[in-house]
Amino acid sequence: MIRLAADEYSKLVPRYLTELAFFPLIAAVLEHSQDGAVWVDDAMRPLQAYVEHCFGFAQIFGEPAPAFETDLEAYFSARRDFSVEKVRLYTPALPAFLLSPGYFGYRSERQRFTLAQERLCGTLRTDVAQPSPIRMQDADEIEARFGIVTRFWRNADQFVAASQANVVRQAGNVVAVCYAAAIGGGKAEIDVVTDPAFRQQGLGRQAVAGFMASCSAVGLEPVWDCFTNNIPSVKTAHSLGFRPQGAPYVFFTIPRRILDGTDENKA
Repeated sequence: MIRLAADEYSKLVPRYLTELAFFPLIAAVLEHSQDGAVWVDDAMRPLQAYVEHCFGFAQIFGEPAPAFETDLEAYFSARRDFSVEKVRLYTPALPAFLLSPGYFGYRSERQRFTLAQERLCGTLRTDVAQPSPIRMQDADEIEARFGIVTRFWRNADQFVAASQANVVRQAGNVVAVCYAAAIGGGKAEIDVVTDPAFRQQGLGRQAVAGFMASCSAVGLEPVWDCFTNNIPSVKTAHSLGFRPQGAPYVFFTIPRRILDGTDENKA
C-alpha cells in the first residue's frame, strides 16, 4: 500500500466519478472538500485504491490488485493502526478476504436510495413546524445538541456555508436538522438527526424536505443511504420519493484494536 500525498488525490477523481458504487463521503476526500487518507497499489498508474474519510467511512475501488488486497487484509486484521476509532467500510465491491469467518461479526447491510427526478423537492407538511436554512448563530446549538457540526466538515463556517443544512425549531430551539454529510460529484449525502424527545412527529421529515429544496436550488442531487434494519429511515426515504438503487450491499464496521489485544466495541 502506497499512501498518496494530498496533492495527488486528484488523479483518482475521474475514475471515481465513473464508479457505479459512488459515495459523496469518498468523493469529498478525493476532491479535498473534506479530510481523509488515500492509499493505492501504484503511485504512478494506480489500478486499485482505498480511501478513508477522517470520520472512518471508507471504500475500496478499482481493478483488483492481489498484492494491494493482501496489504489491506493486514491493515484490517493484524495491524488495525487506524487513525479513527473504527473503519466504516462500504463494500459494493467485496474483496475475497472480507468473506472469511473472522469478519462475520462486523457485517451488516445498507441500502442506497436515489431520488425519482419528478420528486426533486420533498413535499412539506402544513400541520407541523416548517424548516428553514441554517444560520451561523445556530451552529453552537446544533453542536451542543447533536455533535454533528465538525463530524464530517472541517469547521462551523464550512458546515454552515456548504452543507445545505435545514433546521426545524420548536419553542425557538433546534429539534431536527438535515444536512449533507458530504458533497461530491454533484451529489449530497443526506444525514438527518432529531432530538429524541421530538421523534415520531414528522419533524425530521420536514427538515429533509427543506434540505431537498436547498439542494435543488443549487443543482445538487440528494442521495440517501441507511442500514436496512433502520425502518424509520427507510420509511422516510420512501415517503419523500427515494427509491432503492439496486440490492442492499454488505457494510463492515471494523474497530481499532486496543492494547490488550481485544476489539473495541465488538459485539
